[in-house]
Amino acid sequence: MRSVLLVLAAILSLTACRAGMQLSGGHTLFGALPGSEFILHTDISIPPGQLRASFQGGKLLNGASEFEPRCELELRDFSEEPQTIHAGTYTIEKVRGLDRYVARPVENIQLAALGFGLGGVQLGAGGTDSQWYMRTYHMTLLSDEQEEVPALICGGAYDYAFYVRYPDLQEINAALGDHAVLKLRQ
Repeated sequence: MRSVLLVLAAILSLTACRAGMQLSGGHTLFGALPGSEFILHTDISIPPGQLRASFQGGKLLNGASEFEPRCELELRDFSEEPQTIHAGTYTIEKVRGLDRYVARPVENIQLAALGFGLGGVQLGAGGTDSQWYMRTYHMTLLSDEQEEVPALICGGAYDYAFYVRYPDLQEINAALGDHAVLKLRQ
């Protein structure tokens, strides 16, 4: 019984330590993005009734996984006809930081597998769900060549509030792959 209590105390202590630390660094791209270039290498088709195209892992997708950084090109208006975002060079005018969140079910940790016979023990803040967040850069784009200019939205992976962070330049360009590149101003 004493060993059970020691293991539980250790697990709870480690959980408390993790919850109290913010591991994400304070480095963001907010100062570097305005005036930078977003270069789209290929035309992107947006299906009728949709507003955005998603990029993740270098692929153009209909949706994106919550576990990896992603970028989206988002149009302003819905259309019943297909829309095209044309290849070209866009200048980033303004950048805002936005948080997205989803409610995730709280997971029970099975201590019975360790031989304690306690079944599912819920460690954490209680309740039936917890919030996962994604930090995003919402970039207003300008173009002298394009009439309909999309917004570029790039976000990191969803995570708990203490660990969530903005994507770095390498993660953004990895999400875009060969379709586009983000070049910071010199």
